[in-house]
Order: sequence, then structure tokens, then C-alpha cells
Amino acid sequence: MQFETFRGRNVEEALAAVKAALGADALIDSTRHVSNGGHGWLGKAFVEVTAAPSERGMQGRPNPFSRQVPSESPLRRPSDEPLQSLRELSLIASAAEGAIKGRRPDGGINRELRAIRSLLEEMSHGRRPKERAGAILQGVGIEGSLSFTLANGASRVSRSEPHALQVFLRRRLAERLEIMPSPIERPGPRLIACIGPTGVGKTTTLAKLAARAHLELGRTVSVITLDTFRVGAVEQMRRFVELIGVPLDVARDRASFGQAIAQRRADITLVDTAGVCTADNAGMQRLAECLGSATDRAVDVLLVVQASVRARDVERLRTVYRDPRPSGLVITKLDETDQAGGATHAAIDSEPLPVAYLCDGPRVPEDIHDATVDMLLDAVLPLAT
Repeated sequence: MQFETFRGRNVEEALAAVKAALGADALIDSTRHVSNGGHGWLGKAFVEVTAAPSERGMQGRPNPFSRQVPSESPLRRPSDEPLQSLRELSLIASAAEGAIKGRRPDGGINRELRAIRSLLEEMSHGRRPKERAGAILQGVGIEGSLSFTLANGASRVSRSEPHALQVFLRRRLAERLEIMPSPIERPGPRLIACIGPTGVGKTTTLAKLAARAHLELGRTVSVITLDTFRVGAVEQMRRFVELIGVPLDVARDRASFGQAIAQRRADITLVDTAGVCTADNAGMQRLAECLGSATDRAVDVLLVVQASVRARDVERLRTVYRDPRPSGLVITKLDETDQAGGATHAAIDSEPLPVAYLCDGPRVPEDIHDATVDMLLDAVLPLAT
């Protein structure tokens, strides 16, 4: 049996190429996601499918590059488990497309496609379970030593159950995840600051928290913005707080920051911060000094990362924002990616952070949720149905 490799921008395109070349009854050996490791418009990713024609399709299709193999000594794959036919995979993809139509873009599309991809990886029977587990983790963005650690023990997973590896990996991930109780629901006066790079959704997250604390929980809320550098940042936050009905103060240094806290004396003080680049030591020092001046209340510093962040970028962010020391994690833009595993590196790597909130859209305050282990698992490693 002669295997060939086909590529496409997604699973559907790669399978279409297989079908065009080998027919609808082609046999799928393996499916994997390949990336050049680039970022932004430099990043390129595609799906690679290894397939062979079925016995029916091979009739009358000799291979000009290999000798005829005697019928009494047929080629065999390392595994005795059957290959999945392209026709069955096409049915899976078609079912997903049918379920997607008419649905609000709430992340359901991404979760279903990600589940199909994981299942295709798991059906690569010719590979050892640990290798297949590693491929599944790499496909969702969990990389490096963390991927290796989570895949440990996969060799004991049953090969007869189609979702066994996914169930095993979800359990391994759940064992290491920690959840942070919602800070806005804790008693007593609290200061909650959102820190993180530009563009991850800190301001929108603060607005969601302000609306929930004030409108749903009935707590007094004030907002302080330290983001006086980004063009339009103060105006954006001002529009949010006017709609919610809470006061806004602009602070530029430790003195004005302390004055705003003392003047408002709110149950919940929310602090919006500017994105800080690696070389901006002065900005980090100013932020740490301001937050350190809040001595009359408990302080929660939430590191905000978008779901599509790469694992290596998470490591850099943890270094940049090590002071002030984050106490929890917010994962945003879950509706914009189907590879949310990179963000989990901040939650379960060498210095784990408990996850406080998950955000899956721009609506205030509907699209923010108290994090749970099950919600995280469904976002990162959904079970194919």
C-alpha cells in the first residue's frame, strides 16, 4: 500500500485534495497540524494528511516508482488496527458544518473543529499512544516540556476506545489546573488591577467586572486608569463607566493614585493599566509603586492573556510582569481561536497561576465567566461527539 501526503489550509481542504487524488474511499493514516512558528502575518500553518488508495481504488492504478509486491507477501502497517476511510471522515466534517450553520459565533465552531482535529490525530494508529498524545497537545498549543509531562502515562491508555487519549489528557490537565474564586465577590474592600500587554482586552475586561460588581452584585465600584499613554484609552474607559454608572479617576503617579482611592472609598476599586514593553522598566516600577500604595485593602493583580498566545510568549510575559506579582489569570478572546492551549502554560507551568475569569466575546458584561475546570477543559481539549 503506497501512502502519499496531502496538505491544505484546514482539514476540509486537505481531505478534498485526498478525495480528488485517491477517491472517496481513500484510507487515512494520519493527520497533523504543521506551523512555521512565525507570528502575525508571518505565521503559516496547514494541515497535513497521509493517505493511501483503498484496495478498490488501487485496481488499475500501478505505482511506477516501486516494484510489484507479491500477493503472498502483502505490505502491512505496524498496527493491525483498521484505517479510517475518507468517506467516514467526510461525514464527520459535513456533520460539523451542518451544526455550525446559523449559530452565533460564540466559540462553538472552533470547539467542534478542534474536537474533530483531535479525533483525527487520535486515529493515527501507527504511532505509539504517547506520540499521539503529544501530537494532540501540540495541536492545541501546549508545547515543550509541559506537553511531554502531560503525555506521560499515555502508553497505558486503551487503544480500543476512540476518545481514550482525549479523556486521559483532560484528566491530566485537570489535575494541574487551579481556579481562583471571583475577586469581585469576596467580602471587604478590594483593589483589582488588570495587567498585560496591549491589545489583550484589559479595558474591556475591567468594564465587564465593573458592570457585574455594580449592577449584579450591588457593590460600590470606582475605576482608576493608569493608561494615559495609549491614544484614546481614557476616553474608551470613560464611555464604559458612564454607561455603567460608576466614577472614573485618572492617575499619573503614586500620589494621584492614592488620592483617588482615599476619595472614593469604594467596595471594589478596579485599575486599568497600560501595556508595558520588555524594556519599559520605569513603567513597571510606576505600576508597582501605585499598587503597593493600596495598604487599606486586599489587592488582586490579574494577568490578562489572550487565548491564542504562544507558550514561549507566555514565558516572556511572566518575566515582564513578575513585579507586581500576579495573583490570578484572565484568559480572553476564547471566541477568536481554536488553539487555547498556549494560555494554559501561564496557569500550570513552573509558577502556576489560578484562573479567575474566562472571556469569550466583547459584550459587557455577558461575555465574562467565572472560571471552572470543566470550562477550561472544553476550551482547550474538547471531547469529539
